Amino acid sequence: MNYKNIKRAFSLLELVFVILIGSIIVFYSTIYTKELYENQVHNQELAMMKLDLNSAKIIIEKNLPSSKNKLLYKEDKLFYENSILLERVSSFSMIQNANILKIKIELDKKIVQEWSFVL
Repeated sequence: MNYKNIKRAFSLLELVFVILIGSIIVFYSTIYTKELYENQVHNQELAMMKLDLNSAKIIIEKNLPSSKNKLLYKEDKLFYENSILLERVSSFSMIQNANILKIKIELDKKIVQEWSFVL
């Protein structure tokens, strides 16, 4: 074999390696980007659920002590004066001891919060 053929063969081998490494990088970058996007969507959903919970807490707290009579939980929804306050509520309990109202709420089996209000 002469020198030109060896040089061409080596250049072809380099090209194959570059294409192989480039393909691996693109493939794993795509997987990483997909996982990052799914993570962001999940985090956004959790943040929106926390915002809904905080909004509900503010509404209940602002209208105390009448709020305890206006809350109704049925069919995975929490109602306030016959209007939907929260959806996807997994569990809800309300206990009143002396002048303290305790509310425990679980949203979509992901977020659990316990609130205590002084009446």
